[in-house]
Amino acid sequence: MGERTSDNPTKPELAILKLLWRDKEMSAREIHTEIADVFSWSYSTVRTVLERMADKGLVSKNPIDGVNIYEAEVGKVALLGRMIADFSKRVLELDGAPAAAFFADSKLLSDNELEELEEMLGKWEDE
Repeated sequence: MGERTSDNPTKPELAILKLLWRDKEMSAREIHTEIADVFSWSYSTVRTVLERMADKGLVSKNPIDGVNIYEAEVGKVALLGRMIADFSKRVLELDGAPAAAFFADSKLLSDNELEELEEMLGKWEDE
């Protein structure tokens, strides 16, 4: 029952990725400041999640002046496209993914990213 596609991030991991997609790179302290209230996490919990994300290849960690700076290693459109395709197929049992236009009101995606997502979802349908 607890089956999860290992390629897809957890809800907290996705929240961290959204921060990194927006700000490009952040320290664990900066990430903690942004999400502490959302998940009621301590600073050490944020660091543990970031280490796991680094192990999974979701983020990279670069030490700068004694502080680890984290950056997303997965592209926003690529990951979201994969998650949409997976959800459409596995949960909704659709033969094809919904059109990217469905996500036009998303605050997360720019017009260019929506076009890229449309291309990606179109390729998924062809497979």
